[in-house]
Amino acid sequence: MRSKHNPAVEFSAVLDQSDFMDLVRSVSKQTVTRAIQRSGSTSLRDMKSEASKRVRKLKRLKVKQVKRAIHVTKPSKSMTLRDIEWSVNITGEKVRLSDYPHRQTRKGVSVTVNKGKRTLISGAFVATLRSGHEGVFIRRGPRRLPIREMLGSRPVDALLHRGQAEGVAERGANSFGATMVRLLTKAKAK
Repeated sequence: MRSKHNPAVEFSAVLDQSDFMDLVRSVSKQTVTRAIQRSGSTSLRDMKSEASKRVRKLKRLKVKQVKRAIHVTKPSKSMTLRDIEWSVNITGEKVRLSDYPHRQTRKGVSVTVNKGKRTLISGAFVATLRSGHEGVFIRRGPRRLPIREMLGSRPVDALLHRGQAEGVAERGANSFGATMVRLLTKAKAK
């Protein structure tokens, strides 16, 4: 199933089924189906949360901006177990510099995109447009107009570092397995 968003990073997780295969054999097929659907939703929520935490650990973005870049896809209730699929997609769209902590200086605009590093963009300025939008702009030439809005790095860049995407997928796989065991054990006890 394709997402309507163009993902820059997709996660896939491999499950260790040995933990819950004995439990699967001891309960009904309907119970297993329900447990898989709930485990997938829990896993999806945990992967989204982990991806958000990892992005915000490296980038100085607000939660709102990170959530805007993360899209989840859940299967429909009518899907069979063979076709069922969950996905967490993070788009590769750049974020406006005005969404990062910034301040106007005499020489330009000082912006903190990555945690712990402030960058000066000489010749840039902060302006509020008639619409009320505040942005960091730079002139395209020696004349007053035209101006263009400056864009910063993408939230997905934080997950392209070694081990970041794997950590998110691992959290999803662990969450799926633990939820599956918990739900099937509960169903077996009934």
